[in-house]
Amino acid sequence: MTVDNATAPVKTEPINRRRLPAVVLSWPGTRALIAVIVLFAVSPLFSLGSVSSTAIISMLPFAALIAVVAIGQTLVIQQGGLDLSVAGAVTLGAVIAAKLGSDGRIGLVATILIAILATSLFGILSGVTVAVFGLPPLVVTIAINALMIGAVQAVSGGFSSQAPPGLSGLALSRWVGLPVLALIALAIAVVAQLVLKLTRVGRRFELVGENWRAAEFIGISPKRYTIAAYWLSSLLAAGAGVLLAGLLRIPTLTSGDAYLLPSIAAVVLGGTALTGGRGSIAGTALGALFLAQLSQLVQTFTQSTAMQNIVQALIIGVGIVAQLQLGGSTAKLKGLVRRSSTPSTKSSQRGEGK
Repeated sequence: MTVDNATAPVKTEPINRRRLPAVVLSWPGTRALIAVIVLFAVSPLFSLGSVSSTAIISMLPFAALIAVVAIGQTLVIQQGGLDLSVAGAVTLGAVIAAKLGSDGRIGLVATILIAILATSLFGILSGVTVAVFGLPPLVVTIAINALMIGAVQAVSGGFSSQAPPGLSGLALSRWVGLPVLALIALAIAVVAQLVLKLTRVGRRFELVGENWRAAEFIGISPKRYTIAAYWLSSLLAAGAGVLLAGLLRIPTLTSGDAYLLPSIAAVVLGGTALTGGRGSIAGTALGALFLAQLSQLVQTFTQSTAMQNIVQALIIGVGIVAQLQLGGSTAKLKGLVRRSSTPSTKSSQRGEGK
């Protein structure tokens, strides 16, 4: 008796599912966490004082400021852009807060709101220029940064002002033994992560960054999300500037320059691809913590700002190479430095090719 092959049961190969440890290790935030743990583990080998409670408490406020700026940078990079105007936004927010705070007729809350919202208008200008006119983000944000530097000179008159005592008290205060600035940054990171991963707006935001054509096909306007990304980046950078003014008490007219490279390096360390798409806010926050501790460790050997910038630049370079080797597309990276075609232009080009 023979069995008909047509009626014989077909054996299916089992689905090759990755094990849980492999899945967890593939998360960008996990890799950033491992990097932080390794850094703190090896830090005592170079400088025992770099991991003391006093050193960590002193480092956390600066890690918090890097994290706040880098979270905004993450949102822009997720849209395939890059915001080089965050340095000007941090400085302008700090200068406005210090200048208005010296006027007793304006309250602390009004001072903070004016500084943040006024500076964020430059982010809207960046977003509109990039999204509507299709100009390259690098060129646009460099130009906007120049505008903000001019605004800093106009507001300050060339002289630094002292931040109001209430703002300094907030920036230097602690709660349950931790700096308030670190708790503020943690709250911003948690909210941003939850919005991106658990809400419809967040999922659409990531879709636009990953594939704007698919988003446009299902009725999503990519331009709105791009403009929102640049606006939020400037808003968060300005907020960091306001907090920095309170921390420094007398912010300098170049106080934001130190936050440009770290904001990009934290994004790279956090696992967000510079080609756009999905990102990890938690990974960015951990990347900021890594950079702050690394900077503190480097300072035990040298006080040279140039050396710190070299280390951060090397991190960015290695991160970009690693992402490209892992399959990242170079198309969006090239689009950062050259004029990008608008959707209508691309459609007409496809029509001419038929």
